[in-house]
Amino acid sequence: MYSAALSIKGNARVCVLMEPLFAIPITLYTGFMTLYMLELGMTRSQVGMVTSLGLAIHIFFALISTYVTDKLGRRYTSLIFDIIGWGVAQLVWAFALDIRFFIVAAVFNAFFRIVANSWMCLLLDDSAPDTRVNIFNFLQIANIFAGFFAPIGALLVNRMSLVPAMRVMILFSAVIMTLTFIVRHFFLTETSVGRQKMQEMKGVGISSTFKTYVLVAKRIFKDKLLMIAVLLRSLNFIQLTIRGTFLAVLVTERLGFSAETMALFHTLNAVVLLCVMMFITPLLSIFTNRWPISLGIWLHIAATVVLLLSPPENISLLIIGAILIAAGTAIATPRIDAFAANAVDNDDRSVANAVMAVILLLLSTPFGLIAGILSEADPRLPFLLTLTLFLLCLLLLRIASHSEKRRVKSH
Repeated sequence: MYSAALSIKGNARVCVLMEPLFAIPITLYTGFMTLYMLELGMTRSQVGMVTSLGLAIHIFFALISTYVTDKLGRRYTSLIFDIIGWGVAQLVWAFALDIRFFIVAAVFNAFFRIVANSWMCLLLDDSAPDTRVNIFNFLQIANIFAGFFAPIGALLVNRMSLVPAMRVMILFSAVIMTLTFIVRHFFLTETSVGRQKMQEMKGVGISSTFKTYVLVAKRIFKDKLLMIAVLLRSLNFIQLTIRGTFLAVLVTERLGFSAETMALFHTLNAVVLLCVMMFITPLLSIFTNRWPISLGIWLHIAATVVLLLSPPENISLLIIGAILIAAGTAIATPRIDAFAANAVDNDDRSVANAVMAVILLLLSTPFGLIAGILSEADPRLPFLLTLTLFLLCLLLLRIASHSEKRRVKSH
């Protein structure tokens, strides 16, 4: 792990080191967000609708993200749109009264989709391909530290009740994260690819960027392995979105636990992530990405089955489910991200990131509303949906394996 840490240099090191200051404030409140929305009078279907609406707006910002990133540069794009996408959005969430506030916040929050491109370029432009799994692994380690702060959120909810505690935590997050974005900006440098793109973009209109999108999209659709990587990333994103939105409903309404129990997931996630990074990840490094991804997906499937079959107020099964979710995420997600990242050339990274984000969002957008409608009928149904998504992931991995074998034979 020490050697892996030393392999992360430059902008990637700055982003990884600053990640806890981004993750800790979000971790305080994110597990309670759905319950906060419900407490302010929204229905589960409306929660799902706001989630889908946000993803739909993300498509627009994903489309313009390459133009903005290459025009302004990776540093300034990240600074400006992180402040809008998080700082401003959190102010709206903090003072929310009904669904209208959450719709407005969803619009502001969607601006961070531009940063999803510029920040990924800051991470990867000047990094060697063999260090990228380390980068994504240490981003998860950074989030480990955030998980240990989750009980503070539970304590505040217990002392102040849900709505006042959420307002305090979200306002705190808005201040800390905005300061983090400003400090991070001064430690970053523009990447070599970013400087080149800024020169190339002088006097260039957005229409030329969309022409490039078409060319890159054609290459993605023609490359079977790259398309599989995009689909895997999309399915993983969908299940993370569904779980992040509706797990609190399952835990509180179906399993009968208090809202503060959601902090248990973040704390256990931190402990399990640390154990996986220290003891499991080094062992898995001898395998290609596909086998560990499969292992992570099977752990997710086991976790979902445990939670679906668990009787109310069975804390032991809840803990087992939380541990399996954390282990599955720690093993699979960084490898899915690295699989997609390594399939893209540096020169095309900004455009490819945008095209892949649009594909991901187009596939993901309906699922927030679908999961919300399912949750209205039964809190377990969204998680039956995720089981289907996991099975599709396993099928894609099998197809990828066969495709790579045929490619080797042809050479």
